[in-house]
Amino acid sequence: MNHTVQSLQQALKNQVRRLQKQSSKLDRQSQRLSLFRLAAFVGGLALIYLAGSYGPEWSFWLVIIAFLAGFYQLITLHRRLEQTSKKFSVWKEIRQKHLSRQSLQWDDLPYRKPGNLSQNHPFAQDLDIIGQQSLLQLIDSGNYQGSTDRLTELLLTEQPNPQDIAGRQKIIKELAALPTFRDKLHLMARLHQKKKLDSDWSLEELREHLNQAKEVNHSGTLLVLGSLATANIVLAILYFTGLVPPYVLFSLVAYLVYYNFNSGKSEGLFEESSQIKKQLSRFNAVLRYLENYHYRSGSNLEDFCSIYWSQDESPSQYIHTIIRISSAASAQQSDVIWMLLNLIVPWDLYFTQKLSTYKQELGPRLSQWMDQFYELEALSSLANFKWLNPDYTFSLPEEERTKYAFCAKKMGHPLIPRDEKVANDLTISEKGELLLITGSNMAGKSTFLRTIGINLALCFSGGPVDAEAFSTLPFRLYSSINVSDSLNNGLSHFYAEVKQLHGLLNMLEDRHPMPVFFLVDEIYRGTNNRERLQGSRAFLQKVANKNGVGLVSTHDLELAQLEGSIPQLSNWHFSETIEGNKMSFTYKLKPGPCPSTNALKIMQQEGLPT
Repeated sequence: MNHTVQSLQQALKNQVRRLQKQSSKLDRQSQRLSLFRLAAFVGGLALIYLAGSYGPEWSFWLVIIAFLAGFYQLITLHRRLEQTSKKFSVWKEIRQKHLSRQSLQWDDLPYRKPGNLSQNHPFAQDLDIIGQQSLLQLIDSGNYQGSTDRLTELLLTEQPNPQDIAGRQKIIKELAALPTFRDKLHLMARLHQKKKLDSDWSLEELREHLNQAKEVNHSGTLLVLGSLATANIVLAILYFTGLVPPYVLFSLVAYLVYYNFNSGKSEGLFEESSQIKKQLSRFNAVLRYLENYHYRSGSNLEDFCSIYWSQDESPSQYIHTIIRISSAASAQQSDVIWMLLNLIVPWDLYFTQKLSTYKQELGPRLSQWMDQFYELEALSSLANFKWLNPDYTFSLPEEERTKYAFCAKKMGHPLIPRDEKVANDLTISEKGELLLITGSNMAGKSTFLRTIGINLALCFSGGPVDAEAFSTLPFRLYSSINVSDSLNNGLSHFYAEVKQLHGLLNMLEDRHPMPVFFLVDEIYRGTNNRERLQGSRAFLQKVANKNGVGLVSTHDLELAQLEGSIPQLSNWHFSETIEGNKMSFTYKLKPGPCPSTNALKIMQQEGLPT
């Protein structure tokens, strides 16, 4: 294992131990304080009883005041202690997740399924980028669905733009050097999300609600009800002072009748205002952290986060205003208070209109803050991936080729444990080149194709690649590896593969300015030997020297003979060694066609007739 990686791993383990020790200490203090609170409560009641039974009246009230003040201080202290304990617990969990990501402990890593995935994506299903034990599960440290969706979009980029990638990578590099910033941002989101109930809206649901909200205008109704409420108050005062008869009864009846007639206009106010208050209160903690963080002057991160600190009114201040209005609007939580408020003034109707006005302003603002935050969390996930793997390399696709169309040195697969990983080199000089990969079963052909594809996806996202050196043109990535039949659509495995390969041919011939990098594993595996061989030959002849480069793996060693008739085709292979009854694999890519096969040997080892 790389020495730098080992040092980081040991440092993380030490931090986890210290945080666990501190967390356990705080838990013990909390338990002791709980017992002390109980004893203080019982003792306080006893003192109140003794003071009321045997002491003067003033001592009774003095003891009550002292008891209430002291017990309130105990509750406050206990609450702070529990919050600190929770903070240390989450902090420890964050650091423990770093260790799990380093050592590929999949059971300790949560997986949030992306919600914006297309079924017809050209490589999403093949390269272990999504799904359980995938690149997304390994990298994604975001707290919101929107962050996961944005990270998925970056990893599944279909037409990489070098300028966009360069801009993202600058921020990712800065974030990679700021582990405390990333972890504190994660901590703020986690601490407040822990309070979420199953019935609560998500942040995305709140955004959708705000974007669909229509402005209401109850000015006329409020004018009538406000006038009647004012009359009620004036007439009530005049009546209680003995200046007029109880005329207030007539105005009150008129107020109640008119209010009841318009009560439907404030329907759903409590649920709406309560959800707005909850979600904005949670997100506001994140916004305050981003507003108050001391960014390095002139940094790309400072510019990226300027939306949170450069405005006249900060997001947290604006949201605090909305929270206050929402708190007032949710007075329906108490039936008695709600009834008294609306009996005196048209409380619900007033805040329905006031909240509606702010919703129109909040909708577009919140969308901007959320989208920028989702982008920040996605970039932080990629930065964290680089920080945990300091030997990985940043690379930018080159719009104009300097030497090679693609070149990688010591390229490995990020989802393979370090002590099992075998790195390979690969160079593709020109567009139009085609590499035919032959090899025995389990020798590493499929893994090698996925290794290339997953590193290209990382490069095009702006993240680090698992290689010592890596350079490439911007490619449209396409794969045909995990082809599966579809019972719903009535497609066999073979026909599903044919459709995928037809899609590849269309991309190669569509005259798009960006070339294609395609990966095809075990071409035409779903049909018989004679037709597979004939179809494979025709396919290789068709895709060679087109607008792209590609690797095609096959068990058909006869296809290696095409190197003589297709100038752009070159043979490469993976092989194994057999000593006695034991097979061993090097997983190293070698030039030329595969010199051996191992299918019969595997059958014999498993006791099958050959």
